[in-house]
Amino acid sequence: MNVVALKDGSFDITEEVMLPRATNILQVQLPASGAELPGMMTKTLPIATNLRIQANGVTIPLASSSVTNTTDVPLTTAATNLRLTYRLSGSTVRRTESKPERASSALRPLTAISEGGLPTTFTITGGELLNAVCPLLTETRCAVGDPPNLSVLQGIPADKALVVLQLDLPQPQ
Repeated sequence: MNVVALKDGSFDITEEVMLPRATNILQVQLPASGAELPGMMTKTLPIATNLRIQANGVTIPLASSSVTNTTDVPLTTAATNLRLTYRLSGSTVRRTESKPERASSALRPLTAISEGGLPTTFTITGGELLNAVCPLLTETRCAVGDPPNLSVLQGIPADKALVVLQLDLPQPQ
C-alpha cells in the first residue's frame, strides 16, 4: 500500500493486491472513525474518492467512484491481481494550533477484509512520520526505525492493518 500524504490531510493511495484465488466480488471497507482510536480520540468521517480499480490489468467500470461505507464491488472478471487507486480524506485530525502541520490519521487498506491473512506493507511518503500505532495488533506500536527514517512494520495481516499515524504534513509551497 503506497500512501502519499497531502498538505490538506488527505492521502493519495495505491493498493496492489495479489489474491491466493480469483474473486469476482471485492468487498471494500474504510478505516474506522478516529473516535475510539489511540492517538486520535476524535470522530472522523473517512471517505474514498476517485476510486479506480484494475483487475488483472483490466479497468473495472464502477457504479460510483466514492466509498462511504463497507460495500461489495462486482468485478467484470474473476481476478487475482488487483490495483486500486483513490484519495482518502476525512481520516485526519489536526493536533495543535501551535504546530499546524502535526496530525494524526487512520489508514487501512480498502481491501483489508477481502483476504484477512494477506501480508500488508505500508509505504508512507509526502510527510514526516513521527509514530505509528496498530490498535488491532497485540504489540500495538508498529513504528520501525527512528525519525526521520521511521516506517511502519511490514507484513501486517490485512485484517489487522489498521494504522494510526502521527505525522507532520507537508506545508504549502
